[in-house]
Amino acid sequence: MSVEVSRPASEDGERRDAEIDVRIAEVRRELAELFALRREEAIASSRLKWSTESQIDDGKDPDSQPLQRRSQLRRWLHTGRLALRHLLRSPASVFADVERFFARRQHQHGQWTAAAGRVAVEDRLQYVWPLNVEVRPGLAPTLNVLLPSLRKQDLTGGPNTALNLTFRLAARGVPVRYIATDQELDADDNYLRAHLRSVSGMDAPVENVEFRSGRDRGRPLVLGSDDVLCGTAWWTVQMIKEIQPQLHSRRFFYLIQDYEPAMYAWSTRQALALETYSLDYYGIICGRLLADFLAKEHVGRFAEPGFSDQCVTFEPAVDPRRFFPRFEEQAARKKRLLFYARPQAPRNLFEMGLVALKLAVAQGAFSPTEWEIDFIGGDLPAADLGRGVVIKPIAWCDYDAYPRLLQTADVGLSLMLSPHTSYPPLEMAACGATVVTNTFAVKTAERLRRISPNLLPVEPRVEDIAAGLCAAAARADQLPERFAGTVLDVPQGWNAAFDPVVPRLLEMWNACRGR
Repeated sequence: MSVEVSRPASEDGERRDAEIDVRIAEVRRELAELFALRREEAIASSRLKWSTESQIDDGKDPDSQPLQRRSQLRRWLHTGRLALRHLLRSPASVFADVERFFARRQHQHGQWTAAAGRVAVEDRLQYVWPLNVEVRPGLAPTLNVLLPSLRKQDLTGGPNTALNLTFRLAARGVPVRYIATDQELDADDNYLRAHLRSVSGMDAPVENVEFRSGRDRGRPLVLGSDDVLCGTAWWTVQMIKEIQPQLHSRRFFYLIQDYEPAMYAWSTRQALALETYSLDYYGIICGRLLADFLAKEHVGRFAEPGFSDQCVTFEPAVDPRRFFPRFEEQAARKKRLLFYARPQAPRNLFEMGLVALKLAVAQGAFSPTEWEIDFIGGDLPAADLGRGVVIKPIAWCDYDAYPRLLQTADVGLSLMLSPHTSYPPLEMAACGATVVTNTFAVKTAERLRRISPNLLPVEPRVEDIAAGLCAAAARADQLPERFAGTVLDVPQGWNAAFDPVVPRLLEMWNACRGR
């Protein structure tokens, strides 16, 4: 398998761009009218608006026109309030967003045609938005952990792993600063402090932790010249690449939780993501499967003899205090299948899983009188699978409610076109579900079964996934076998996962500081 195989776009990168576009769409017209920015755009937008209204006026239901106009007026007022609130809170950030939006539009493929005339070329690529930092000497050395977001709704498996690991360094005396590179912080950081204690299981207060947002590029972040940086996603590492020459340390920490270049088609983004593996860093890898993949494919510095051995590798943990079976609660209700469905994340193979599920229903595996089938992981509409079976969405749960939901499942469907297992299949298996999940490269059926017999590995093909679902449905009544599979061959909790590697991370921290 070649690592240059074309893959879909990154869920994080695409979501980051989508959020920026939504925000710009909300404030753009107000900014144009209030500050004469892009007046031509505003005029064009206004013409389109009145054209749309005239079409409404010519419609067959004139009685609805006053209601439509009042609704449109409310939208204008709401958008205006949003625009003013964004401006008052962070005017420099809003204007930076606007300029970035228009710069990105200028570089769309449709703009690069002969009809476009002469097009200005920007000084840098638009896929990486550098942080604005001010480096000062004489400040206490701090580990700066760059995460795309620290908002409550964005703290899922990957970000939580980064928080959990680095918080343990803070508990051992390393000052840690968490920097949200793409989003503003929530108004109250007390939630973040409580969340750190919750995900790490460490109740003792840790004072040397702070939270900052680098979202406003008009306001510099102050770093010390002796600071050390830690990247958690490829574009945060590209930001580090620009900051690193200003620091005394030549190396940084790179927490690698997936092979991110494969999330993109052959493109500039894939090249930028791939470049990060060739920089000078201390590698921290989530899972032996991923480490083996990087070494086997000679990715970046992993092609160097001995580099893999210099990296820190830890296994993703499943906490048995949170993820365990409750079969007694399942007896009084229908059987349940939970489909971890995220169409916004192409590597989760949503379309393939949905078609396979419909095929399994057609083959009689899931009777509507015996089974309840639900989406988790995304905001989706209900869908008709045929034969009277409807799959319905369940709202995403918070950190504490999530295990209780998984404990209601008899069968799980969680796909991931990646060398990483991802967390949902492991957590579902620990709660007693038979989980249909796919193989990929070094993530073989044998290695997945070694983790738990509750994992039912299949090739990422519709027919194979459907066959796996039928087998999982047939296993639903085999409670002794399912219970035996709840003890996974992974660390039983994050203390077991991280305690062996924290001493090595402290050595890396000291090495970065020349000690």
